Amino acid sequence: MTYYWLKKHLEQWQEAINADRKPQAVIINGAKGMGKKVLLQQIVADLLCRQSTPACGQCQNCRLHQQGFHPDVDFLHPDKEIIKVKMIRELTTFFISTPHCSDHKLAVIEDAHLMNTAASNALLKILEEPPPRGLLFLLTDRKHKLMPTIRSRCISLDLSLNHEEKAHLADWLLRKGAFTANQIGHALTLADWHPLTAVSLLENEGVNNFFHQLDEIYAALTAQQPITEVAKKMATENNVETWTFLNQYINFIAKSVLHPEKTQNAIEHPLNQLVKKNPKVLHLIMKFTDQIHLVMLNFNTQVKKQLLIESMLVDLKKAV
Repeated sequence: MTYYWLKKHLEQWQEAINADRKPQAVIINGAKGMGKKVLLQQIVADLLCRQSTPACGQCQNCRLHQQGFHPDVDFLHPDKEIIKVKMIRELTTFFISTPHCSDHKLAVIEDAHLMNTAASNALLKILEEPPPRGLLFLLTDRKHKLMPTIRSRCISLDLSLNHEEKAHLADWLLRKGAFTANQIGHALTLADWHPLTAVSLLENEGVNNFFHQLDEIYAALTAQQPITEVAKKMATENNVETWTFLNQYINFIAKSVLHPEKTQNAIEHPLNQLVKKNPKVLHLIMKFTDQIHLVMLNFNTQVKKQLLIESMLVDLKKAV
């Protein structure tokens, strides 16, 4: 397991299996970038392999799994941000059938919190009378949105980093590429210490692109560039992830204002001081956050993003 923070969760799972406490359903819960699918793949590989635990990687079951074509594994993906009852019923048909070449039938529901009420009730019926050789996995970053009756029938692997694991994260990232300590500090702050999100930021020029966005916002708020021009570029270039990082950046500024002695100043930019020098700095931060959330809420709607961003920048320029 190359992702060291997952080791404790894998051991938790293996201890249950070794003690013959295999559950019927498992929730793998954790924020994006924590490695939910990596942990799932290892667990599934161990369950399918008939040679050893951890999986041998050489037997027929292992090879089928590695190629993504194992007949005893099925994945359910949301359709347009929703999981409907028909999809759960189709999964049930697979789930209750006899395994082809392994000891288990394994079903995986991705983004399980997107089940509607009918789908949740259909899943609950499966959990009330699970097939003896079936095992269900629910992947989510919002476990609290699952029905309490579903949560109570599952064991949970809640992915997290403890204090010691966080302390090793910067060194782990340093070993993964030619990144500077500053770049890693920025990536960890923007990613809210979610390791794989930080890796993606570092490997795909995400940190540099984010600072470019801060430059654009600063230029608009200080009248160095027209707001309409900046809003047009941001509407074209930014995705939801960029706005999530911008929200994380504003949260960082808020923490540095409220607890300057406890906050490591990992992100330095002229926009920091422009916000902090405002007499009503917390009010400005709240306004900034509200505007970002409004853009994110309407990102995939018919509302024109450029007009929303223009409105955001105009309001912020008045406030600073």
